[in-house]
Amino acid sequence: MRKKVFISYSHKDEAHREDLEDHLSMLKRKEIISIWHDRKIIPGDDWKGSIDENLDSADIIIFLVSPSFLASSYCLDVEVKRAIERHAEGSAKIISIIVRPCDWHECDFSKYQAVPKDAKAITLWENKDSAWLDAVTGLKKYITEFTTRPPSKEILQAESPVTVSVDFNRWLKDTEIVLSHRKVDKVLLSDIYVIPDVEFEREFKEKEINISEADTVYKEPGFYLILGEEQQGKTSFLKKAFFELASKGITPVYLDATGITKSDTDKLIEKRLTKQYDGPILEKLVDKQRKVALIDNLDEIGLNEKYRNIFLENLAKEFDWIICTCHSAFNYIRTEVPALSKYTACTLLGLGNFKREEIIRKWIALGVEESINENDLYSKCDELKSQLNTVIKRNIVPPKPIYVLMLMQMFEAYAQQNIELTSYGHCYQQLIYQSFEKAKINGREYEKYLNVLTEISWHIFKLGEGLNRHQIDNFFLEYEKTYLSVDKMEILEKLLAHSILSEKHGKIGFKYPYIYYFFVGKKIAEGFAEDPFIKENVDLLLERLHREDYANILIFITHHTKDSWVLNKINEVLGSLFQEQSCATLTKHQLSFMDDFMKKIPDLVLEQREIQNERDERNRSLDAMERDRSATTYDDADAPLDILSSINKSFKGMEIAGQIIRNRYATIPRDALYQLANSGAATGLRFLDYFIKISDSSKSEIIKVIEQMLSEHPHISDKEIEGYAQNTYLHLTYGVINGVVRKIASSIGSKEAFEVYDALSKQENTPAYTLINQAVQLQFTRSLHIPTIEQTKERLKNNPVCLRILKEMVIQHIYMFPVDYKEKQQLSSMLGISIRGQRLMDHKKAGKA
Repeated sequence: MRKKVFISYSHKDEAHREDLEDHLSMLKRKEIISIWHDRKIIPGDDWKGSIDENLDSADIIIFLVSPSFLASSYCLDVEVKRAIERHAEGSAKIISIIVRPCDWHECDFSKYQAVPKDAKAITLWENKDSAWLDAVTGLKKYITEFTTRPPSKEILQAESPVTVSVDFNRWLKDTEIVLSHRKVDKVLLSDIYVIPDVEFEREFKEKEINISEADTVYKEPGFYLILGEEQQGKTSFLKKAFFELASKGITPVYLDATGITKSDTDKLIEKRLTKQYDGPILEKLVDKQRKVALIDNLDEIGLNEKYRNIFLENLAKEFDWIICTCHSAFNYIRTEVPALSKYTACTLLGLGNFKREEIIRKWIALGVEESINENDLYSKCDELKSQLNTVIKRNIVPPKPIYVLMLMQMFEAYAQQNIELTSYGHCYQQLIYQSFEKAKINGREYEKYLNVLTEISWHIFKLGEGLNRHQIDNFFLEYEKTYLSVDKMEILEKLLAHSILSEKHGKIGFKYPYIYYFFVGKKIAEGFAEDPFIKENVDLLLERLHREDYANILIFITHHTKDSWVLNKINEVLGSLFQEQSCATLTKHQLSFMDDFMKKIPDLVLEQREIQNERDERNRSLDAMERDRSATTYDDADAPLDILSSINKSFKGMEIAGQIIRNRYATIPRDALYQLANSGAATGLRFLDYFIKISDSSKSEIIKVIEQMLSEHPHISDKEIEGYAQNTYLHLTYGVINGVVRKIASSIGSKEAFEVYDALSKQENTPAYTLINQAVQLQFTRSLHIPTIEQTKERLKNNPVCLRILKEMVIQHIYMFPVDYKEKQQLSSMLGISIRGQRLMDHKKAGKA
């Protein structure tokens, strides 16, 4: 049986740790041992939890003893202390390797075996390889002779000798969906699971949204009701809770309410415990504080209202800690269950930006934890996250864990198979086919169901709302005038039962937006050439591009057709927006009104920031903004004022242009790509020209408004108010210029079509296009190419505003990705950015020493 080796060492002895691994390579190849040390921790993971977990599961614990090791509080006070406890229990073996001379003989671990021969430090040997050979020869003997503890069932309870049964443990680790990964044969739940966020129920609407990590419910005893839609991860969460509770010496019992038909809890619990644990267990459950009931699918329990309540009351007599899950719809009737009145309710949320990045990191690092470096990890993470965000954005596809995992698999499979993707059309189509499989629709009937859904979507689009039952009957009557007859009841039953269609408030519509957009786009793409009515509706979509749903339908049209009419229509719309304006050039002359302001603002400094912390903070901010946006209620169908409509259409149009560029770069001719990129960039810059001119002409009015707001502060003089107001105005103006340049780049940018933006920058030859080109390079290649930045800086010399924007772009990149200290020095010298404190921060990144 392969034995696990844990290496405890100071990071100042990193080279010695690498030498040791080299000399143990044959044992690894023969699968006699596996090796773990803290360099295998993925950035962003819980490092202490990872160390504790691997230290507790190791068979052989090796200390690389040196003065640095003895000086490390963490090594001596935490790792050595726990290792000695495990050695005393007989569950692990301690072996010390003396790598550098030091006074280790008085340490607690000095009584255990030490190598090499005579405990002579590795560095004192004349030949280093001979020293390591001697040390490893001794290690082999101890590794071979040491008898490992009997194989555990993986969940050992700290205060109880009972263990989880093999079969139940296998189910706990199972993801219950087929996941294929390029590096591992079988993906386990623990490999990719991230704890979701939950929103706790609020007593009053005006209170702040109470959002916490879902693990709150298994950290504090109580009665909890967790609500979530289908495939939201409710069962997976209970599996995670089971693992975590059991590891703390608490005895959880899992009950699937779907199969419960009796309210007698005693027999039910006894039966489940017998299946879930090995050995005698009932006598260990006397203490109510040391056990937890995990009830899954409470809404599907096989008891009537009366006995469902009795069942819950009986549970409450046995357990002080109960965690139940149920479908979100159960929330409407839970007040009818008196026993649930004492429960705290919370709703499982989809994976936001923060959680998506966490699951992406786990997926990318899976199987290569030992070899992947930070730069590759973050670069691949951002690339995959960008793809996911394109598909999931604004809840087109629900951000449920299962969808995120399925999409990551698809991206990987398409990349390997070199499948041509038209704006992620294959992803949406595959998701729909998987829904068909779940509904047990025969493959030969796919075309029939696809056609019915296409026609239903078009009917709903024309009406502007879902169909009531009478309208559904009429729809099928009309359908059968054109197409062969279908079994209306069978089709509706399957589509409604498997989350393709849904019925709310007496109206039948599509469960998820992506299915609706997919089929409306399909109808328009297939009928545009022949149906004048469809052409009229395309013009309507373009006219109301500011609407979220219309913009998304246009994007989905590009999934279904490569015809040039789509590009021509989008170029026409983009060209019509702010057509009275010229493109903002952002020359020194155009921005001269900001010269004095730029002289007064402080110089930029690279601060001490940890990359993962910075990325986490950014993702949390994005999540907060998205929650605020979704909480804002407005009727998107109402046409806003002309100017607001034009602004909205400009940014939506740029996004559509960028989607087409990113996903059809290989099949669209170079000239068409150039025209599309130019149309998008020019639209954004015409808006920026409009903003700068209107802002400059309204400067005095804006400053007066700001002054009026500041005048309410009694301790500011009139002169100070005037100065603050002018600075505030210029800050806002600078912020918009900076933000629009970056928005243009993120909207139309593409990693694959970079030469298009380079050509565009050279052709237009203005500071604005130079900045856009540089922003695209940083955002989509995710690398700092110093010669390119130097060229950009040279083009922008004597332009304080644009140089400032360039510096901010570079600093933001350094905060988000690992950058070598020498490169930072080069950039500091080139751009005049202070890097005070950076050397100290880079040294500290090594961790313990």
